[in-house]
Amino acid sequence: MSLARHPQVIRLRQQLDAAPWLRWALLGIGLLLALFALQALEATRTQWQKDSIEEETKLRRIKALQGQDVWLARARQASELHRGLLAQLPQVNTQGAAQAAVQAWLQSLANGTPDPQRVRIAVDGASPVEAMPGVLRIRGSLQGSLSPRQALNVARSIESAENLVVIDALDLRSDPNGSATIRMSAYYRVAAAPAAEAAP
Repeated sequence: MSLARHPQVIRLRQQLDAAPWLRWALLGIGLLLALFALQALEATRTQWQKDSIEEETKLRRIKALQGQDVWLARARQASELHRGLLAQLPQVNTQGAAQAAVQAWLQSLANGTPDPQRVRIAVDGASPVEAMPGVLRIRGSLQGSLSPRQALNVARSIESAENLVVIDALDLRSDPNGSATIRMSAYYRVAAAPAAEAAP
């Protein structure tokens, strides 16, 4: 038995034929259902879009936090390097003591050359290092009749010093006498002054 010959289908067709307005009512109901379905799909799409934006925002926050972790790790590394650098700096009580120590050390380098009488040393004034409070920079120089080989030997002695010393310039002249000038900077820590005792 086909669906078109079913008694209920035949009865429905007869009712539609008898009342044409019923067809329009069914058509309106169908349109309303289709409209509701479209609204439901639009609401679902909007919710998906909102969820996607929220997930993207969360991801950006996570990446930002990861970046902060990197900078925190770099800050810790920089702090460790700073402490390691300070450990290489000898401590002195006064600026004059630092200058005297550099002068004595330069004199020992000059005495180690083949002809110390022809080597002059000089120590300039001390200047504070801006980025490192409590640290002094002492500039000094060693100049004299030195062959290139002898000057390089002195430079190696400077670089192998236990304390932090940096060679700023090395000038070699290929004249008959053979002269060289080595300029350097030595760094020292100045001991903090003891706090004054409170009056009773």
